[in-house]
Amino acid sequence: MQRHLTSQSIRNVCLYKPIPNMEEKVKLKRKSLVVATVSAMFAASAQAQSSVTLYGVADAGIEYVSHAGLDGTGSAYRVSSDNTSGSRWGLRGKEDLGGGLSAVFVLESGFSIDTGTMAQGGRLFGRQAFVGISSHLGQITLGRQNNTLFDLFAGLDPLRYATYSLLSQDAQFAGRPDNSVKYTGNFGALTITGLYSAGYDSNIANGTEVPGSPRVGQEMGAGASYTSGNLGMAIAYDQRRGTSVLNASAVERRYVASLIYTTGPFSAVAGYRYLQGGLTPTTGIRSNLYWVGGGYAITPALRLNLGVYYTDRRDSPSDSASYVLQTQYAFSKRTDLYVNASYMNNKGKSNLGVVTSTTVAPGVSQTGIVAGVRHIF
Repeated sequence: MQRHLTSQSIRNVCLYKPIPNMEEKVKLKRKSLVVATVSAMFAASAQAQSSVTLYGVADAGIEYVSHAGLDGTGSAYRVSSDNTSGSRWGLRGKEDLGGGLSAVFVLESGFSIDTGTMAQGGRLFGRQAFVGISSHLGQITLGRQNNTLFDLFAGLDPLRYATYSLLSQDAQFAGRPDNSVKYTGNFGALTITGLYSAGYDSNIANGTEVPGSPRVGQEMGAGASYTSGNLGMAIAYDQRRGTSVLNASAVERRYVASLIYTTGPFSAVAGYRYLQGGLTPTTGIRSNLYWVGGGYAITPALRLNLGVYYTDRRDSPSDSASYVLQTQYAFSKRTDLYVNASYMNNKGKSNLGVVTSTTVAPGVSQTGIVAGVRHIF
């Protein structure tokens, strides 16, 4: 639409919008500079604001387990939680502090979806609860967090720490020490990590810090991983002490190494762990744990995973071997169906169950089968 100038409009322009002189031009430029500076400050402030993400996993299935009674007899049919991944919800936050620094935190709560109760001994944020500072030199965090074995070997277990997995032979691979300080540095293909805990389990007597006895409940670990092309590898050391003043001198040590090779839809894994000592002065365990396995993506939606785990007790004829097969079908990136099956063969006094951190009658073998659904949000 065209606009026509009238004598009145000309007078208005001359009366209210005079042509600025040189001094006024300078003032206008100064005002423009101030406005631009303030705008830049607000833009920088907007970029530096915190971001908080709500996330989680819901995993439940129907499970059959043989020889589930205390006397080694009887079978169990039940709804079970955490079959492929631990059910959880969490908050993850990050704030850009400028200069390459960021503040980070994670609060992650585990729960049993079959009963609605909190997991990890009833802790509100039992899976993880930490805060720290991150930069290009690495990240330092404080709180309850995954140990170095968890960080380095979850991806090197063929079953990726499902409830039938490497954890059935040694649950310390998924340790979460309280009162810990951890460093993690990522430098291209190399990752290094180290952790120190002044008391790794505050849910048990003297499991947390004890004044005058710094070794009680102490845990420390260190390790590294490296990836080159199709090959990945990791090594780690983990050490825990007894949780009483009398047992503070008792040390449980783990030395671990693992390799993974991936090509196209196929992956193959092999690993080894040596365990020495125990959490009481009279415990003198020496054992070798070996595992091999892999996975194959039959289609983009259908995948098979297989794991074989064998613990050789050097101090007694109480070996155990477990065989695990998993089938997963993905409806989407966030929802899948699965069937997991495991057989645990116990010899001598070995009493490991197919489910992580469970036991059976000594020398009794066990079979477990679970079918369920997992949703990631």
